[in-house]
Amino acid sequence: MTAFPANIKSMFTRRFALVAGLLMLSSVAASACAVQESNTYPVELFSEMHYSQAYKAQEPPRLAPPAEAVVFASIGDPEQILNVPDKRERAYDPVVAGNLYQVNCAVCHGVGGKGDGKAVRHIISSSSFYATTQGVPYAAPPDLVNSAATRLTDRDIMVSFVTSGAVVMPAFGKLLPEEDIRDIVNYIFDDATGLSK
Repeated sequence: MTAFPANIKSMFTRRFALVAGLLMLSSVAASACAVQESNTYPVELFSEMHYSQAYKAQEPPRLAPPAEAVVFASIGDPEQILNVPDKRERAYDPVVAGNLYQVNCAVCHGVGGKGDGKAVRHIISSSSFYATTQGVPYAAPPDLVNSAATRLTDRDIMVSFVTSGAVVMPAFGKLLPEEDIRDIVNYIFDDATGLSK
């Protein structure tokens, strides 16, 4: 076994001492400045002067209100405020309704509404959450065109069903306004330009 020359051994000893000293110094410094109870957070490395209201130089600039702004005085006449138009009076647009259907329904019910969307294999899987908690897999999403023709022939019933949701289907009443849900249902029933054509 070869011995290291004295100058190399001395160099390693000095480097080791320097590294050990720096580690000790950094741990002392970190413990001294990491716990400050006077600032915003309990553990900090830097003092946060910009949170102090006394230090105005670091406050963001204040914006003036628009020239046409008025001071709020009252909510106005209750007759005008509560006069909300009936949401069912919105004109049905098959393009808008089709987009709403594609975004919200096609993943489960399929592009053509036949119940063959991309999520079906996960819904009917025997290892799904529903199957593991209930003991049996959930049934595939229904064929909406067939439902519109035979089972849920009343549009208001289908609107209520879509709004409330089912076991696996979300309650779209929490996700979409009523007029969007009505557009989707009208699109399902539409035999000229919608799903039922």
